[in-house]
Amino acid sequence: MVDTKDSYQRPYKMRSTGRDGLNTVVSIPPQVIERESRKRGITVQEFLESHSAVAQYDSFDGVFYSFEPNKKDGNNVGT
Repeated sequence: MVDTKDSYQRPYKMRSTGRDGLNTVVSIPPQVIERESRKRGITVQEFLESHSAVAQYDSFDGVFYSFEPNKKDGNNVGT
């Protein structure tokens, strides 16, 4: 698990989308996307097109997001 004691914290509203509110959307702070694209040496737009946010959750409180490159044969969103 990630130690969040000294991390930046900012609350974000959640909103339901889709039929019957099946999906919940939360924004990712722009500073996070800018940092991740900088670490990879690409622009923000290139990062958004080439990576997906991956939610990890199960036996711990909350959810942890990481960023992974899209699969070569198409976007890996929802897989």
